[in-house]
Amino acid sequence: MATLILGTVGRALGGPLGGLAGTLVGSVLDQGIFGGSKTRDGPRVANLAVQSAAYGEPLPRIYGRMRVAGALVWTAGMRESRTSTGGGKRGAANNSYSYSASFAVIVSARAIIRVERIWADGKLLRASDGTLIYPATIRSHTGNEGQGVDPLIAAAEGIGVAPAYRDRAYVVFEDLPLADYGNRIPNLTFEVVADEGDVAVGAIIQDIASPGLVGGDIGPLLLGFAAARAGSIRATMIQLAEIADLVVREGDTGLVLGPGAGTTILAGALGASEAAAIPALHATRAASDGIPDALVLGFSDPARDFQPGQQRAVRRSPVLRSEAHDVSAAATATAAKQLAETLLRRAIARRSTAVLAMSWRYATLRPGDTVSVEGDPDPWRVRRTTITGAVIECEVERVASLPGSAAPAADSGRVYAPGDAPNGPTVLHVLDLPSLDGVAMTPRLLLAAAGPSSGWRRADIVVSRDGGASYAAVATIAGAATMGAAASVLPGGTTDCWDRLSTIDVELLENAMTIDSASEAAVLAGANLALAGDEVFQFARAEALAPRRYRLSVLLRGRRGSEAAIASHAAGERFVMLDDRVVGFDPPLDAIGSPSVLKAVGPGEDIVAVRAVGVVPAGVALRPLSPVALTVTTGPTGDRAIGWIRRSRAGFAWIDGADAPIGEEVEAYRLTVAIDGAVVRTVEVGEASWIYPAASFAADGGGTALALTIAVAQLSAAVGAGATAMRTIDIFR
Repeated sequence: MATLILGTVGRALGGPLGGLAGTLVGSVLDQGIFGGSKTRDGPRVANLAVQSAAYGEPLPRIYGRMRVAGALVWTAGMRESRTSTGGGKRGAANNSYSYSASFAVIVSARAIIRVERIWADGKLLRASDGTLIYPATIRSHTGNEGQGVDPLIAAAEGIGVAPAYRDRAYVVFEDLPLADYGNRIPNLTFEVVADEGDVAVGAIIQDIASPGLVGGDIGPLLLGFAAARAGSIRATMIQLAEIADLVVREGDTGLVLGPGAGTTILAGALGASEAAAIPALHATRAASDGIPDALVLGFSDPARDFQPGQQRAVRRSPVLRSEAHDVSAAATATAAKQLAETLLRRAIARRSTAVLAMSWRYATLRPGDTVSVEGDPDPWRVRRTTITGAVIECEVERVASLPGSAAPAADSGRVYAPGDAPNGPTVLHVLDLPSLDGVAMTPRLLLAAAGPSSGWRRADIVVSRDGGASYAAVATIAGAATMGAAASVLPGGTTDCWDRLSTIDVELLENAMTIDSASEAAVLAGANLALAGDEVFQFARAEALAPRRYRLSVLLRGRRGSEAAIASHAAGERFVMLDDRVVGFDPPLDAIGSPSVLKAVGPGEDIVAVRAVGVVPAGVALRPLSPVALTVTTGPTGDRAIGWIRRSRAGFAWIDGADAPIGEEVEAYRLTVAIDGAVVRTVEVGEASWIYPAASFAADGGGTALALTIAVAQLSAAVGAGATAMRTIDIFR
């Protein structure tokens, strides 16, 4: 309160500076009177209300095996949990907030057998065997007649008040962590099993429309069907009847589902009328522009985790007009392709219609019956009958003939299978290396993460610069890096040509990881860049020795300025493929030399329990590379001409006819002269050469020297001297 009052008074009397002074004085008074607050709150959710399902939303009726979204019917709201870190002598405390929710989702308006896989925001939450990919407490209720109340709902609503949702299958989530879903209840979908095998279309229609309709196990078999559309039962039945080419007709004891009776009409019986018996079949054919060039069938594809798939049948090309048919059914890609072909053939056949005039002996014909006219090879289906006196007139449409051959096989396309294994722990490597892509302007760390579990998918990388008191998110790694450890020692080698003698065996972290060979031309173009220990190298050949184990050979050594690490290898050192699955993180410039702690937190993991990786950034990506080809030439007067060729971190390729870009703000070098091991002179120059006069050499004690050592390093405005090139020359007398 004093902070607010004195700050306002100060601004009124002394302007901005007075306001600042008043605020400072007020904060001191506040801490003295009220004890002050050294707590910093992290992000919080302002509204803890949970979005509910819309009132009147239809509940799905599931048959066979389907993936459905269901309807949210109960929730206890979101629960906020606070975690405090720091405080006391270590500085201000930090409050972080996490959220969870308990709720129930109805997945079927009829009893089911079980719920198998569950997805949250499209990511697998629970595997088909019940394994939880993310931590959660989940209970399924199958919807039987004696179903009891879920204990969580009973505790929240009270015994005798909480509903049991009998004849409704539902799933209860208890304190589902919401951090991975933007602190909201995610979009949930469920794989529901309602008959263990396929289900007949006739049985589905009978269940939906009963009582009053006789159907049974007729029509084609579907892997699954979801009656979930808003509207009348008739709309769902029409869709099913279209799939199966079935009709509902009047039977002796009520409505009957199935194909109509088949009747053959003699040619002589046609043409009956009240005036005369004139043979006649009045046939018409609609214009072809009313038929689509292609029919696209949308369905639920089990090969794609029951997500929407499409198959189409084409009448003619080019396709100028297509027609979409979506069915709430699960089918294989081949079965969906066959159904699309069948629906298109039916549409083509229905172009042909006719009116048949017959004698009263055919008065038993009903809509849906099939009639064959003598001499006509293709049948007709009765749409409507009219009886006028002793004459029966039937409006009929052509029935599609069976295909001459089976429809071609179809596939579901490329399917991403995320797997059912849990994410598991994460192995994190923090790499302080020269920049791999362009000139770094800030210190750059490379982050490589993966897990020994086949289910590893991602991890959030957090960093702390205050010893673990607080963390900030810096990256999300959604693809496992190919990495492991060296199973043999990489021998020393040379950097100026292919190393065709040395090999290194590597053991990868997980069985699904692989390494491929590449042509030497591809390697020269940048392929197969890897890290062993601290040496960046490339390889052309990768030979599989055993699961997870490879032997790498035909090497290019000391790449990206890492030649100093060639002689410092050991068995068990880190191995990482430096490809696009390695993520860059750019800390601020003042992070150089300051300890940092990083953690890779997988889905649902407690950040406190995750192993920390400590690093002190050295700003290697900002360091100039060491010069090369350092020469010392003594002239006739005793002056020594020292020269070198610079390298650039702005590019590692050889450029014919031009020098590589400098890559630094200015070109500058630090040259150090040592005589017999003692440094006698340090100079800074702006070009790649320097003259060491004979007089200076003599003044530095060169007259009695046995060895002259020259060290040269290019300078950087950000981190000073880079790597050093050194040469020692024996002085002969």
